[in-house]
Amino acid sequence: MTFQLSEKQLEDYQKDGYLSPLTAYDQSETKKLRQEFEEFEKRFGGIEKAVAFRADLHLLQRWAWDVVTNPRIVDPITSVLGPNVLLWSTNWFIKESRDSKIVSFHQDANYWGLEPHDVATVWLALSDAHEESGPMSFVPGSHLGELYTHTNTFAENNLLSRGQEVNRTIDETTCRSAPLDSGQMSIHHIRTIHGSGPNLSEDRRIGMVLRYCATHVRQTKGEDTAILVSGTDDFGHFQLLEKPDQDFGEKETAAHKDAVAKLGHIIMS
Repeated sequence: MTFQLSEKQLEDYQKDGYLSPLTAYDQSETKKLRQEFEEFEKRFGGIEKAVAFRADLHLLQRWAWDVVTNPRIVDPITSVLGPNVLLWSTNWFIKESRDSKIVSFHQDANYWGLEPHDVATVWLALSDAHEESGPMSFVPGSHLGELYTHTNTFAENNLLSRGQEVNRTIDETTCRSAPLDSGQMSIHHIRTIHGSGPNLSEDRRIGMVLRYCATHVRQTKGEDTAILVSGTDDFGHFQLLEKPDQDFGEKETAAHKDAVAKLGHIIMS
C-alpha cells in the first residue's frame, strides 16, 4: 500500500510551503506512542531531566525508529523530496498544560546548515494540538521568498534554542493556523516561516518533530549523522546510523550521544 501525496496535495505543498493535516496514526496507535514517550520521560527522572536525552530518540528506542521509518510518514515525504531520503534528526516541541511558552516566527533554513534546501519537517501530534493548545501557524508561500536574518532573543518563554525570531514584520492576519488531532501530522518546507502560541488547554501539547532531507543535501557546519529511510544514498554526505538492536544498549547510547553532540554543535553555531 502506498501513502504518496495526491497531485492536489503536492500542488498545495509547493504553493503554500506546508501541508496539513495528514493522518499518520489512529487514536489507539497514538495513545500507545504517547505512553512509550512518557515512559521514556519517567526512565530519566521526569520531564525536565529527560530533555537532554530526547533529541534523536530513534537512535535509543526502537518504537521511535519505527515511527520515523513508517511508510505512512515516509511515503508523503518522498512525494515532496524524491525517492532517496534521509532522516536528519528528530526532536520534540512540548508545551505543558496552561503553559505560556511559545515558538517565535522563524525559518529553519536560517540555522540548520543544510544545503540545498530540499528539506522538509514532519510535525506529528501525540496529543491534540487544537486552537487552544497553540498549534503551528504558517505564512503561506514564504518558502518562495527570501531567507531572512534572525534575532536571537533568548526569551525565557521561547522553546527555540536561542529564541530566534525572523527579522520581518509578520502580518498575522495572513497566517494560517494548522490545528491537528492526535495522530495527525503536518509537513512544512525548511524555508517556510512558522511559529506557535501558548498552550491554554488542560493537556500537554506533545509534538514529535521529524526532519527529512534528500540524499544530495549536505551539512555545511561540520560532521553530521542521519539514517536512510528511502532509496539509496549515492552521496555519502552524512554518517549513516543503524536501527537500535536493543533499547538503551551500550552501543546505542554511545551512537546517540555522538549524534546529539554533533547536532547541538550545528544548531548552536
